[in-house]
Amino acid sequence: MKGHPIEVLVAYGKHEVLEGDPIEGIVIAKFPNVKAAKDWYCSEGYQSVARHRKQGAIYHGLIVEGVS
Repeated sequence: MKGHPIEVLVAYGKHEVLEGDPIEGIVIAKFPNVKAAKDWYCSEGYQSVARHRKQGAIYHGLIVEGVS
């Protein structure tokens, strides 16, 4: 995450699934805009870690634009 404007709001905290399939955990990160989120996601630093992570579990990633 170094060098990217990211603020982690939630990281594997206690959770309760009300609908859908069970999950082991969730991370919610805040970026200043969609471009910053995509820049981080596409960065070599993140992708080098994600390659290993994706071999061990099923993950979902998404970008949600917030309200101002």
